[in-house]
Amino acid sequence: MEISHNLSEGKKYKNVSLSVGFYDGVHKGHQIIIKELTERAEMIEGKSCVITFTPHPLELFSHQAFPLLTTLKEKEEIFAKLKVNLVVIFDFTSQFASLSPYSFIKRLKENIDIKEIIVGEDFAFGRGREGNIQWLKRFEGIFGYKLKAISLSGTEKGKISSSLIRELLRKGEISKVIQYLGRPPTIIGKIIKGKRRGRLLGYPTANLRTHPCKILPLQGVYAGRVILGEKTYKGIVNVGNKPTFGDSSFGVEVHIMDFGEEIYGETIKIELIDKIRKIEKFPSPFYLNKKLKEDREKAENILSSIGKQI
Repeated sequence: MEISHNLSEGKKYKNVSLSVGFYDGVHKGHQIIIKELTERAEMIEGKSCVITFTPHPLELFSHQAFPLLTTLKEKEEIFAKLKVNLVVIFDFTSQFASLSPYSFIKRLKENIDIKEIIVGEDFAFGRGREGNIQWLKRFEGIFGYKLKAISLSGTEKGKISSSLIRELLRKGEISKVIQYLGRPPTIIGKIIKGKRRGRLLGYPTANLRTHPCKILPLQGVYAGRVILGEKTYKGIVNVGNKPTFGDSSFGVEVHIMDFGEEIYGETIKIELIDKIRKIEKFPSPFYLNKKLKEDREKAENILSSIGKQI
């Protein structure tokens, strides 16, 4: 898969099926669009192309970090797995946000020979979201593309959306998040030194400085898979504070099962599989130790039962 930033290379792309969107999470609804995109590109013997942006538009307007389901690197990896040929990433600046729908499509046409545009039926773009499906349909003849608008899969709350999945993650409803993403949600972080309490309890943990843009789940204890380099391990993940030790600071730490290496400074990815329990305060570390033993057994059962199904 080719990645282009801002189309600054001046390269020309011919015979392109195109989709545009932020695509946070690249959830099952997005995957329907991308499947159609790649299939249509094959049919016209051309390239499939996704136009996306960084940062999230709301981050520009609010001047605050926006919590993401997927980092830009994760999105790139997912697009590659979905067999997208080309990903174009635009810097979402004030200048970019001020482009009218006409100016935006004209800008793309300077480098991309757009044969088809494939988007969701509620797609909107351009300054003030002035562009929509009706606008794209009206300008088909002028810009020489064909438009296909796709209805996204539904749920009991309506269509699948990134905002719905964020809401479910904040509630700790991991099974529903997996259902709508089509894969486990992730936590990414760099291993830093902690207070080594877990080691004293017989359950050493890796403390994470989490990725600043990644949304975190509801506080709790989770079963998860830990990806370090090319290897995957089973893990118990604690998201939140440590009330048994009188520590109210928020953090993420993971006990990696059957693992004893020093990995300070390494970056790991955790795939959350299921919630085990809420954060609890125990009378003493002794009672916490007993609970951790139960947590490990539950995590083992959860992770062994799902195997590589998700």
